[in-house]
Amino acid sequence: MVKAVFFDLDDTLYDQLQPFLTAVRTAGISGLFRDRLQAEDLFKRLRKHSDRLWEKHASGMMSLEELRIERTTAAFLDIGINLAEQTAVQLQENYEREQKRIKLRNGAETLFGQLESYGIRMGLITNGPVEHQMIKIRSLGLLNWIDLQAVYISDGIGIAKPDPEVFRHVRLQSCFDPEVLVYVGDAWHNDIVPSYQAGWNPVWLNGRKQLPRAEDKDVKYKECRSINEIMPLIHLIQKRDTGCLP
Repeated sequence: MVKAVFFDLDDTLYDQLQPFLTAVRTAGISGLFRDRLQAEDLFKRLRKHSDRLWEKHASGMMSLEELRIERTTAAFLDIGINLAEQTAVQLQENYEREQKRIKLRNGAETLFGQLESYGIRMGLITNGPVEHQMIKIRSLGLLNWIDLQAVYISDGIGIAKPDPEVFRHVRLQSCFDPEVLVYVGDAWHNDIVPSYQAGWNPVWLNGRKQLPRAEDKDVKYKECRSINEIMPLIHLIQKRDTGCLP
């Protein structure tokens, strides 16, 4: 029986690509791309480098500002563009401004209403600075659905994904056994693998059609492409006595 569903925030409950594309355009560098597909590929690479570098930031080896510059310059370098650091800083500033205008993905509020009607609690687990993430949480109106006490932000709790201890910490705080908890996220490395390792039921919202890592072949999860597919997967999990994935 599923008792609670926790969500990742960035690129799960809202589409990070749209503010990124706008930030690229306002930074005056959209001419560097052949087409939208190349810009989307760059965004995927930026997310990959962000996940890779976050552990360094979490351990104190890299400041947040350094992470943001390096992830951006590394992503551009992947596609053969040597981006100046100052341009990377400008792109980040534009991106942060656009993130204040974000909107929930289509179907998110419907899903929240369905979960509420079934008596399933909701929460958030996200990496990032508390103030920065709370700006986005409030912009999206998520506190209309999710109790502030069920919002867990890495810099606030002192643990960051992909450390499975994040999910063990949340489980203890929520007083639920892991097998009755579901985690919905878009990032294989940061969301799906560690939540599974902590005994949760992962649901991979894989709208960008990423591939799991070959070395994680033992990880069990459910997968979908859109928010609208999540509730049917939760029903499938509900059908099992323990809530564990097959």
